Amino acid sequence: MTQADPHDHPAERRSPETTDGLGGLVRRVLTPGPSPEERLEQLLAERRRELDEHAARFDASIADLERREELLRDSRASVERMLRLRTSDLEARETELTDFLREFTERESRLADQEAELARRRGELGAVELRRAAVEQRELAVTAREERLAELESQPVVAAPDTAQQFTELAFVPGVDYRLIEIDRSALASGDALELGGEEYVVGRVGPSPLHRDPRRCAYLVRGTPAEPRPS
Repeated sequence: MTQADPHDHPAERRSPETTDGLGGLVRRVLTPGPSPEERLEQLLAERRRELDEHAARFDASIADLERREELLRDSRASVERMLRLRTSDLEARETELTDFLREFTERESRLADQEAELARRRGELGAVELRRAAVEQRELAVTAREERLAELESQPVVAAPDTAQQFTELAFVPGVDYRLIEIDRSALASGDALELGGEEYVVGRVGPSPLHRDPRRCAYLVRGTPAEPRPS
């Protein structure tokens, strides 16, 4: 065995001359190597294969991009369709809200008008009630006065025993409102004529005063002139 020189380079120890020896060198010399055309074709074939691989990968990338673009278009169409639906729904809701607001405003206006009309009617009703109460009070007063007058008229006339009490000092004068006035003392009897305030009256009857605890006599008058006595 041939010992290696320690000064030899490792690359030289791995060279074909050292590994194959003389036989390997002879084989390389006797075996013709590839020509430049063959090496060029090999290189072209390798480049073509690499280009084909790159083209295949590029086609796959293009197909993937097209698929993604198609998905993106579908997604965009779905989003646009959803946006259109949402927009239509929003417009419908907005229209409904506008109509509701207008109807609410109209109802509020009608309610205010009805409240004002109700207040006016209540005021009118209060005034009518007050007038009716006043009329009822006047009717009650007139009814009481008529009842008192009928009661006085129904009482019998009692002649006073002495002459001094036969004088009449009051007169019950008819009209729109009955009046009780004082007159000069005079001896009046039923059928006598009496002039008051430029108008002529006839004594219907003579009776006691309608005033409570009034001892004076009163002549109850009626409108007109005394009738002339018929000839016998």
